[in-house]
Amino acid sequence: MAKPLLIAKPISAIVSNAARLSVFSGAFFVFILGILHLLEPEFDPSWRFISEYALGNFGWMMHLAFVLLAASLLSAGVVVFSQVRTVVGYIGLAILGLSSSGLLIAAIFVTDPISVSPDAATFSGKMHAIGATLDYTPVAALLLSFALARNEAWRPIRGRLFVASTIMLVVMALFILQLPQDGQFTPDVLAGLFGRFLIVSYLGWLFIVGIHALKLRKLIV
Repeated sequence: MAKPLLIAKPISAIVSNAARLSVFSGAFFVFILGILHLLEPEFDPSWRFISEYALGNFGWMMHLAFVLLAASLLSAGVVVFSQVRTVVGYIGLAILGLSSSGLLIAAIFVTDPISVSPDAATFSGKMHAIGATLDYTPVAALLLSFALARNEAWRPIRGRLFVASTIMLVVMALFILQLPQDGQFTPDVLAGLFGRFLIVSYLGWLFIVGIHALKLRKLIV
């Protein structure tokens, strides 16, 4: 027997503002990340992590970029909070909040250069690494997609939600496979490239959620 659909709750002004903030913050994050590739070309994007842009002359921009991405995730959580009423959805929200917290930690603490071994890592570098390991946005996106698919107002875009979240999970798996077991990164290790694909893939799901919430808001205004 099929589970009944949940009745959609109205999109409030607070939720619509959160949707705008999520879309704007995500777009601004991508813009800053693209600019940093031009301003700091010494960091080879194929194997150097985006976190290392914080080590350059324009490091403040990388700090801002992480804050923007964290804000985009947190705002998306505000958007879907009133739209999900299942255990799976609440777990997804918790993971999304954890991921946002991890990105804020990564924004505050500067990473060590990729050439530094784990044994020689600084306190700041270790804290940055902890923040990065808290980011499970792809998992949160998939769980929230299942929860939103049960909401009648979100069912029209459930296909897009699942495609976007699946892409995130696949890229995350490919990124993990690139990480060397001995922790030694070389130009032959394409972790930087797949890491960029992964972080940018977040924006697809975030934009889908934010834009649809704004459309729902217009329907009731």
